[in-house]
Amino acid sequence: MGAFALCAGADAALAEAPSSVVDPFRLYGNEIAFDVVRDGDVVGKYTIHFTRTDQGVLAEAKVDVDVNLLFVPVYSLTYHARELWSDGELQSIEAFTNDDGDLIHVQATRDADGLEVKTNDQSFETEEVLPISHWNPALLAGGPLLNGMTGEVEEVQVFEQGLDTVSTRNGALRARHYLYSGDLNGEIWYDEEGRWVKLRFRAKDGSMIDYICRKCQAPTTITKAD
Repeated sequence: MGAFALCAGADAALAEAPSSVVDPFRLYGNEIAFDVVRDGDVVGKYTIHFTRTDQGVLAEAKVDVDVNLLFVPVYSLTYHARELWSDGELQSIEAFTNDDGDLIHVQATRDADGLEVKTNDQSFETEEVLPISHWNPALLAGGPLLNGMTGEVEEVQVFEQGLDTVSTRNGALRARHYLYSGDLNGEIWYDEEGRWVKLRFRAKDGSMIDYICRKCQAPTTITKAD
């Protein structure tokens, strides 16, 4: 149950890509919150907190998942990442993942050539890439993306599926549906303003994972479906 991404190919049917300079405070306020749902049962939560700093916007993401079978723990995942953004560009990211006992540390820092990425056992330079940060609709512009949970650069194509009605903890929303495939597979939804409002993918064990919005829009901008 890792992080998932979008990367548009030449033949993908995309909506017009949003501007690369995204103001998360306008879209979401200070925080996003999702329930992590496995086959209909809530097993965790995903939050992102946004803070303005002298260096730019700090986005701090946390994932906590615990799966139990007959009250016996069978799987756990924790993820904590800090991303620094300035003028729509990622300046740095540091992420810690504990995937059921497997510990992964990822660091990436901007330099003149792009991003210098360091993981547990390797270091490499990559050209301009976005991290897999679902809150940022600039992902829909395409290109390779950095997976903060693994430190790998993922190639995925995304195809627009039209408008859907998406259920949230605060009612239904109209949102645009995208299907993605390649190194990663799943579905993601953004509303007409470019706010991330839902994610769905199949986990390694075959279970269906849904990220259900608990708070994914600024309080004054919530628009419910007709």
